[in-house]
Amino acid sequence: MDTEPAVTAGAPAPAGQQPLPQPLGAEFMKRPAEALAEIRESCPVARVRTPAGRAAWLVTRAEDVRAGFRDPRLSLSGGRVPDPGVRRRALDLTLVNYDPPDHTRIRRLATPALTPARMSAHRDRIERAAVELLDAADAARGEGPFELMDAFARPLAFRSLCEVFDVPEEERAALYEPVACLADKTGRTAAMIEASVARIDSFVRSTMAFRSTEPGDDVVSRVLAAWREQGGATEDEVASLLAMLLLAGFDSTVQAIGMSVVALLGHEDVQRSLRDDPARIPRAVDELLRWDTPGPFSTKRVALTDIRYGDTVIPAGSGVLLSVAAANHDPRCHADPGTLDPDRSTAGRHLTFGLGPHFCPGSALARLELTVALTSLLGRWRRLTPAVPLNELTWGGGYLHRRLAALPVLPLGPRAATPGGSLCPHA
Repeated sequence: MDTEPAVTAGAPAPAGQQPLPQPLGAEFMKRPAEALAEIRESCPVARVRTPAGRAAWLVTRAEDVRAGFRDPRLSLSGGRVPDPGVRRRALDLTLVNYDPPDHTRIRRLATPALTPARMSAHRDRIERAAVELLDAADAARGEGPFELMDAFARPLAFRSLCEVFDVPEEERAALYEPVACLADKTGRTAAMIEASVARIDSFVRSTMAFRSTEPGDDVVSRVLAAWREQGGATEDEVASLLAMLLLAGFDSTVQAIGMSVVALLGHEDVQRSLRDDPARIPRAVDELLRWDTPGPFSTKRVALTDIRYGDTVIPAGSGVLLSVAAANHDPRCHADPGTLDPDRSTAGRHLTFGLGPHFCPGSALARLELTVALTSLLGRWRRLTPAVPLNELTWGGGYLHRRLAALPVLPLGPRAATPGGSLCPHA
């Protein structure tokens, strides 16, 4: 664990010591890659103080970040092994609380359920949801802008999850509120959060019970089938795995859609080129994920031993933040990283989904949703423009998970409909 006691963010350094830099404030939230560029180039492994007042080490160069993701000495659990005999609700412990081999035995249950082939089977229904949402947004806005996050990104991500989890239509409205509450706790009371955890726990367990006797082709059925075949996990661990897939698949995708659209609003040439040739969109998704990410850092890790990066040694017990945003803009990995290039050959090496044992199990679904979202948006109108200056957008959340509060977009002119064919090119 991080052995340095917590202090207030503004506390002075002890006499004779230089105060630690605090680079993760408001400017970082707006432009994380830019805020971290100087650190990456001048002090690639830097000790800083977080907004919460804790000391941590930032690892910022792509080569070091990639090594960190695979380093078993950097622990998510802090070296603690959860007791499988303790009864827990879904979400009390999730994959981000486990290291291999416990992480591996639980995560592998989700792998058969979330393959690209299985996710592509849901493409038509996700495409249909995108069209319906844009129809409704277009009808409601008149000649004005529409709020992309609430009118499109959030409902599309939620409906996509409901499709792959096969949530009955009559249960979806009741499930949305606890998912939204736990995805963004801003303004929520402790009682609301507790009620949401209880609701998710109840939903997951009741669905597990139902799918145990009535299996289908949904995520829950596939996870349960892998559990029956492989074993190696408790019922509580399976419930937490499913709950984590539900929640992690919501807010991160919502924000990735918003951030991708922000990037295209700020690069009209790229927006136009993808609109003219939508077959390039699946590849462009990787570049957009490199360009900006909801998670500028991986989940905080703890150094179990002293770890050397070049001339710097991170002491055992220190908190470590692997900087995905800085690595994604490292010129040693991506030439001219400040250019948004939808044909970038190295874009697939971005670290937005993590790497190694902790690579995001839902990446195939996220890519599909982003491809559908961007293809449907760009295919509907001749041009999208921001309804407010992009530098005035409000960013919330925190340095570990940024959130775009709202994104008002003004569409200009409908495009002529293309007869026949699928809305989205196949990735």
